Amino acid sequence: MHLSPDFLLFRLARKLLLSLLLFSSTTLAELPTLGDPTLGSINSREEAQLGLAYYRSLMASLPIVDDIQLNYYLESLAQKLVTQSDEAGREFTFFIVQSPVINAFALPAGYIGVHSGLMLDADNESQLASVLAHEISHVTQRHLARMIDESGNTVVANIATLIAAILVGSQDSTAGQAVLMGGLAGTQQAQVNFTRTNEYEADRIGFGLLVKADINPDGMVEFFEHLLDNSSGLQIEYIRTHPLDINRVTEAKNRIKPEHASLPKDSLDFSFAKARLAVLTSSNNGIRKLIEQNEKYDSTISRYLRAIGYTRTNQPKKAIQILEPLQKEHKHPWIKLALAEAYHANNQMGKAIELLETMNELYAGYLPVTIAYAKALNSTRQPEKSIELLLRQLQTDETAIVYQTLAKSYYLNGQVSAALEATGNQYFMQGYNELALQQYQNALDQDDLSSTSKVRLEAKKKELLEAVKAQYR
Repeated sequence: MHLSPDFLLFRLARKLLLSLLLFSSTTLAELPTLGDPTLGSINSREEAQLGLAYYRSLMASLPIVDDIQLNYYLESLAQKLVTQSDEAGREFTFFIVQSPVINAFALPAGYIGVHSGLMLDADNESQLASVLAHEISHVTQRHLARMIDESGNTVVANIATLIAAILVGSQDSTAGQAVLMGGLAGTQQAQVNFTRTNEYEADRIGFGLLVKADINPDGMVEFFEHLLDNSSGLQIEYIRTHPLDINRVTEAKNRIKPEHASLPKDSLDFSFAKARLAVLTSSNNGIRKLIEQNEKYDSTISRYLRAIGYTRTNQPKKAIQILEPLQKEHKHPWIKLALAEAYHANNQMGKAIELLETMNELYAGYLPVTIAYAKALNSTRQPEKSIELLLRQLQTDETAIVYQTLAKSYYLNGQVSAALEATGNQYFMQGYNELALQQYQNALDQDDLSSTSKVRLEAKKKELLEAVKAQYR
């Protein structure tokens, strides 16, 4: 059997990625092999398969920031931009990679990752939003799909190599660069040239998204200039994966108009998110240094950071001493959530519940509050209230985290079949169709299943079976 050079390169990149994953106990999600690109464009199903496969590989292999507040903030900011795009109804998935490397990337089918290093390096929300707008534009303009149309599995292999570099670079930037450069040898120049064209287009489209979303586009210029100013003698991954030159900076500057100056550059949410991210991605020694650095400042954000740091280093009493007066001065939900967190850590569950109940009334439907309140109710053996709360949230916010929390509530309440169904829904929302099917079948095997639930689950199972079959056609 004759194998094309493209297919061999694809297999080589996949082998490389597999070898890089040996240090973890995970396996690479199976990547679909594309046919001859000359026979037609990559279709939406193939693009979705590729995106999901890469996403699963990253989720299984990278340290991901699993924090509802940070993820909700990033998702909310990104959705402001998505709703202004030509594909406002398209589903995107945004996630934070815990890595000091300054980078962000887009995968096929709208999976967009942002490194914590980039978020911490950004000076304001406008700069972060400019990166998100750029990556969103790569997706909406189908840059990766167009590259695959042009070069088939060669590009698939290159994306796999890029992911391998991300995996290794999250721990060792130099090693990640070596993987990237070695894996792209021989085809790099052609791809970079094509990518530069895409970069200019993503800048232009992204700039428009910022303006339409009422975010100051000057952040794009600021971020570009910041990267160039700090790239001397350093290998900033964002520049390596998103070729940046003075012409891109100049073009961005030329798009700035006087009326843009009135648009906001920053938000308090960004400052809270940046402080929380700094703490959550630091070791205990790192947190202690952050606390020391902020002791001389009396700003809201510095006090918030110290409090979060104290809670994370098992000193919740110190956190409470900061947060109780702070939440009276500032009514921001991030402060109140931090206080509820500290109460919980200090085993003051009555106070935590009371505060979260009040917050649930003030910020009805705000996902971080809903999840925090539901978890607190579960901790105090009040699953019925938690179930009611989460079912109400699902009416407007059907997400994996809601189903995951709901499953725990059902288990605590002795509703095993409902818990299994909720877990199945969680897996389905995450793209794990086979695991979802297994959970639905497990639910169908339970004695506590009502006739109505049986009919609903059988219908879900049938629909999902058809989807799984179509996936492999």
